[in-house]
Amino acid sequence: MSDKLDDYSDVMDRLVQETVACTPEEWNHGTLTIESDGTRINYRLKNEDQAGVAVISEMLRDLIDELYVCMSRNGDEWTVATIAFTEDGDDLNFTTSFEYTSAATAAPITAAKKPWWKFGAGNR
Repeated sequence: MSDKLDDYSDVMDRLVQETVACTPEEWNHGTLTIESDGTRINYRLKNEDQAGVAVISEMLRDLIDELYVCMSRNGDEWTVATIAFTEDGDDLNFTTSFEYTSAATAAPITAAKKPWWKFGAGNR
């Protein structure tokens, strides 16, 4: 489990740093929203209070994909991820939230176990 969290933390740290790098200098906060339908990933980086337009870099696109793949590989397939950041001088803080479909959070379906004495039986 700690390996999974280490992977998430590594990707998230890089993603937040690149998110901030993609914002206008005058922004001291913003929100990156990522939506996935399992096939396509859409994203937007907004700040409703401050002027300027964010420019999504190729690096940020790659990190968004990396986050989705990393979490998906570990069974955490989300439909919406929200990453909000605030800068206060040299301090950078961020919060994350994830929305999941009910299918993504449901327990996986596993095949019924055969009793040990019936292995190979019924295959005739």
